[in-house]
Amino acid sequence: MEPTLSYRNVVQPSYQAVVSIYTSGKVKADGKFNFGPFTFEMPEKAPEKRQALGSGVIVRDDGLVITNNHVIAMADEIRVVLADGRTFDARVVVKDPDCDLAALRFIKTDKNSKLFEGGFPKLPLGRGDECEVGDVVLAIGNNLGLQGTVTQGIISAVGRFMDNKKSITSKISVPLIQTSASINPGSSGGALVNMKGNLVGINTAIVTTSGGNIGLAFAVPANYIIPVLNAVDQGRKTVRRPYIGCTLGKIPYPDKGVLIHNVMKGGPASKAGVMAKDVIIALDDCPISDSDRFLMMISLQDIGGKVRLKVRRGGKREVECVLRVGEWEKKKEKILVVKDEQNPLEGTTLGEMSPTLNSRLGLDAALSGVVVIRVARGSTAEGLFQPKDHILQVGEQKIASLEDLTKAIEPVVKSKTPTVVKIRVARGEVVIEFRLSVGSPRAKL
Repeated sequence: MEPTLSYRNVVQPSYQAVVSIYTSGKVKADGKFNFGPFTFEMPEKAPEKRQALGSGVIVRDDGLVITNNHVIAMADEIRVVLADGRTFDARVVVKDPDCDLAALRFIKTDKNSKLFEGGFPKLPLGRGDECEVGDVVLAIGNNLGLQGTVTQGIISAVGRFMDNKKSITSKISVPLIQTSASINPGSSGGALVNMKGNLVGINTAIVTTSGGNIGLAFAVPANYIIPVLNAVDQGRKTVRRPYIGCTLGKIPYPDKGVLIHNVMKGGPASKAGVMAKDVIIALDDCPISDSDRFLMMISLQDIGGKVRLKVRRGGKREVECVLRVGEWEKKKEKILVVKDEQNPLEGTTLGEMSPTLNSRLGLDAALSGVVVIRVARGSTAEGLFQPKDHILQVGEQKIASLEDLTKAIEPVVKSKTPTVVKIRVARGEVVIEFRLSVGSPRAKL
């Protein structure tokens, strides 16, 4: 009798730990009615109650559930149904929107206390950085409300970054695992399991042209669950994220390693003696092949702990740097949308440069000042300014912040007589100077 290929030894213990999540919440109606090209304002309506579904994974004996943040972000009520039929109301204990993760706890009452007896099935955590293209994986979730649906595929890529234009969910700031395993609405927050029965990812998004699955699915690597669990243990509602203080890039084939573009002044890498143009080749004696896996490995490090980085400097010499891991402090981005028609920058969305914003725009992380993020169609700025333009100077005033820009442009905007203003921008390696008339029909001089 020929042997039969089966995944039952992995599926049967795994799907017991995957739960279905049902949420409800009130959403305020926008009070608008669209008819063809026309939009009509309607009487304000009471908030509407919306229901949604998703999945989650039990990762601890006490029933702690990990799911996607977008599954529970708008929820007022959360109900969790286990594979064995037990049902619990749940509350959110930690949110991590940057990684699209959240942790839930079951609400214990006198009526349901017996349901907690005997504990809960759980999935052991694996590591996303240990996944390889071609590995067989299983996706388990509440696909379209069909609880415990199991689909099979392979790892298609490790280290994909998503953006709003491609994904049906919001942008996620960490490298993702791409898989051909089918996931659909309701799968979000479910498990991506390897053939060892370990949780290697949380299913989070698809890329689609039809609204359904076309074999392009993505999961948050299980590495990023560790900071969420640490926050749970510390009683925090938000996540502390490890930080080493440098920006990374790729190096040309056939070399392996991670290129350091810039080192943040006063950051952990700088204090450890790491330099720009160094190539990281090992972390605590573990060889490093690419930046995406390196970022996943850093996510596992303890804040305040020490790691050893081995770098190649100057093409040949190897140097070991002992680095104390810092904590990433997320700063609120400073954004300005220019709407005043008298302003020569009307139609632009401007931001103060930061490593995070620069990285999103594909700019050097070390740059500072003011950058154009986008330009509205039909605006004064269209045809003049472009996204990524770095504003250097307005008139004789050098621009280092949005405050500098506002002060420099204000007299021009308030002028009652036609005025010509000089605006200098850096566009890549080229510096462009505009001389714009204000207070009379727009023209570039």
